[in-house]
Amino acid sequence: KALDDFEANPAVGLILLEGAGERGLCAGGDIRALYESAKVRGDLGKILWREEYILNDRIARFPKPYVAFMDGIVMGGGVGLSAHGSHRVVTERTRLAMPEVGLGFFPDVGGTFLLSRSPGEIGTYFGLTGQTMNGPDAVYAHFADAVVPSGKLAALRETLVNLRAGVDAAEVKAAIDRFATGETAGPVAALQPQIDRWFAHDRMQDIVADLQRDGSELAQSTLKALNEKSPRGMVVALKLLR
Repeated sequence: KALDDFEANPAVGLILLEGAGERGLCAGGDIRALYESAKVRGDLGKILWREEYILNDRIARFPKPYVAFMDGIVMGGGVGLSAHGSHRVVTERTRLAMPEVGLGFFPDVGGTFLLSRSPGEIGTYFGLTGQTMNGPDAVYAHFADAVVPSGKLAALRETLVNLRAGVDAAEVKAAIDRFATGETAGPVAALQPQIDRWFAHDRMQDIVADLQRDGSELAQSTLKALNEKSPRGMVVALKLLR
């Protein structure tokens, strides 16, 4: 409803999404709400997941610049609110993940759409292991566009809110780029050759077998991460990604 109002209002030039408080943008509020609803035999699930996907699609198609400050923790529903936007800013404090396979679920809120479009098998790795991306790796995985130091967010915010009402996407990008570090890849990107080899399969048992055959420390730690996840969740997530 807010986006409908903002689109119709000529005085609104861009949307700026931030988290409240110091912890992060968003993490787990939807899961908590679903848990509380289920305890009283509520029906929040039907409402939340229907409206959440409609909202994610609305964000992706929103005609005005939609800027998200993805500082701190950005997980699950927080990714849906931010990573479908047109201008996605991460920081050195960003901890981004789609950890749903650990809950017996799969990366939702359009997460599999984004993961399936990451380079090589990077998205398969993040989706099945639930591992956390830092800021540069979020850019590499196509979940974000620019790394800005958290200490510069206030100045960037000031710049953005002072742009003219009819500002276009290129002007917003230029404003963000003035504060950006230029980083485009983090530690996981450096591991892509191994990740591409292990996660190229279309069946979970083949991925697991490949990791078991590999005696490296990285392969064993990856296998350990997968063993802590829901088998059904991983199978469904892999099917969606493919």
